[in-house]
Amino acid sequence: MKWIWAWAVFNAVGIFAVSWGLAGLLDLGCAHSLRGGCGVPDGGGGYFAAFFVPPWLLAIPAKMGLYDLDWRPALGFSAGALVGCVEVFATDTSEGYWLLAAVLLAFGTVTPMVARQHSIVAQRKARNIARQQEERRFARQRRAERRQQRRR
Repeated sequence: MKWIWAWAVFNAVGIFAVSWGLAGLLDLGCAHSLRGGCGVPDGGGGYFAAFFVPPWLLAIPAKMGLYDLDWRPALGFSAGALVGCVEVFATDTSEGYWLLAAVLLAFGTVTPMVARQHSIVAQRKARNIARQQEERRFARQRRAERRQQRRR
C-alpha cells in the first residue's frame, strides 16, 4: 500500500520537473541555431533536460501496468500539475505562462479520471477471467464426478 503513494510522489515530482523545464524554456526564449531554426539558448540545457527526460520516466509506471488495478498513483499527476502551475506563475504571468498553466491543469484533471476509468475496465476484465476460470474448474469437477458415477 505504501508503494502506491510512493509512485504518486514520483509522478508529482516528474510533472513538476516538466513544468519547471517548460517555464524555464519559455523564460529563455529561442536562440537561432546554425541550421536556421530555433534552438536552446546558452544556459538552457537544464531546462531542456527537465522538459524531455521526465516524460520517459513517467511512462515507466504506465508500461508496468501500475494503473491497471489501482488508479490512485495517478493522483500524483494532479499534485504535480498544481505545484507546477504555482511555479509557472512564480516565473511570469504573461500569455504564454497562462496557456502553460491551463494545459497543466487540464492534464492534471484528465489523467486521474482516465486512469480510474481504465482501472475499472481492467478490474472488470480480471473479474470476468476469474469467473471463467472458476466455471471451468467447476465444469471439470462435474465431468469427473459423472465419469466416476458411470464407472460404478
